[in-house]
Amino acid sequence: MASTDKSNSASNAAGNVAKIVFLSLFALALVVVSVSFAVHHMRLGFEKEYNRILVNRIQVDAQNAALAVSGDELVNDPAAAAVKYSAILPYMLMDANDNDYSVQAFGLYNYSNGTLSVLTGNDSDLLVASSIPVSDWLTAELSPYEVKSEYQYHYMIPISDSQGNACGLLELSAKSSEIDTLGNKLESVILSTVILAVIVAMAAFSLQYVIPPIINLISKKNAEAKL
Repeated sequence: MASTDKSNSASNAAGNVAKIVFLSLFALALVVVSVSFAVHHMRLGFEKEYNRILVNRIQVDAQNAALAVSGDELVNDPAAAAVKYSAILPYMLMDANDNDYSVQAFGLYNYSNGTLSVLTGNDSDLLVASSIPVSDWLTAELSPYEVKSEYQYHYMIPISDSQGNACGLLELSAKSSEIDTLGNKLESVILSTVILAVIVAMAAFSLQYVIPPIINLISKKNAEAKL
């Protein structure tokens, strides 16, 4: 009879352990999926808003800087214009905030006979105006031209002389791939923290089901040994 009770107790304990393990794994999977979805959704929303603000800032900065560039100076004395705007434009266009998570570059070009030539700017792979067909940005209205990708934005404004003829181009570009790196890092840290917290909580919660059967088995074993 004692042997039967011992077997039943062991079976019940094993059954409880199995249930706890199953429920713990299910809860862990559910929490990880839910948190992962929520964090990723919030991250996408933040990146979308960040890029919107970045694009707006690039446009405003480039438009203000273009107003300071004289097209007649570009036509009459390109060398002097290069010296002048090399001193002025960096202060108007370059963001010195190290915590901005973006990289910016600018270029001022002289336009003549269907060709762009760099007057001043950054020696950067971000600048793309020279690789874009003139017909894309040179329109009758001389409207700003933009090129977008997932983490890069290029904004170009044609410069005209006093006669209204296109004589130059101002480009301001930005790359925000660092925000993607930051997002990946934060997602990883948050998920790791949540998984660890859930595992610790489940382990602590499981003790109330695991310890009593173990104590009962030990007590019965000691009682049987005394007999």
